[in-house]
Amino acid sequence: MKIARWLVALALLVSFVRPASADDRARARAAFRAGSQHYNLGEFQQALDAFKEAYRRYEDPSILFNIAQCERQLGHKREAIREYRAYLNNSENADNRESVRQIITQLERELAADDQRAAAAAAAASKAPPPVALAAPEPTQTAATPRAATLTASAPPPAERKPAYKKWWVWTMVGGVVAAGAAAGLAIALTRTGPAPKVDTVLGTAQPF
Repeated sequence: MKIARWLVALALLVSFVRPASADDRARARAAFRAGSQHYNLGEFQQALDAFKEAYRRYEDPSILFNIAQCERQLGHKREAIREYRAYLNNSENADNRESVRQIITQLERELAADDQRAAAAAAAASKAPPPVALAAPEPTQTAATPRAATLTASAPPPAERKPAYKKWWVWTMVGGVVAAGAAAGLAIALTRTGPAPKVDTVLGTAQPF
């Protein structure tokens, strides 16, 4: 009875596993086809994601080789070496085994050269003297010299000189001259038959019109 029960349980398990395995294989095939298309188009990141999805669905060693190729195309040298080695470990009878080993050797050389350059750059950076900070010049404090309060008596301003025409005695003389001229002109005018010329009393000169 126990053996019969175990056989029934095993049959049920197989019946559940087969459809799931077939479905995973179909999905893996679709993901692998998409990865191949992306790889041919140079879309290596999308191809890498698709190939990883295919390998998760169906663990075929050849998919590991495709994953390694994508990593190498993306410049992920360490990841590519790891995937190439995983491919060789899982496919003993691979036809391209020797070629894959040569690729691994070349990638390891490139990694060693990259590490040496990085170490040299780090050493050069550590030996470089720190930049000298230029000290700001100290402000010169110049004390303002107090100005002595000196009281100096200013000379009196010079007396304003009035022009000649503003002096009273000049106008007195001018008035006299004008009066004398007017009297003489009047006397001459009385002896003439024509009209008398106009007299400019301001300038003291006769301007006939």
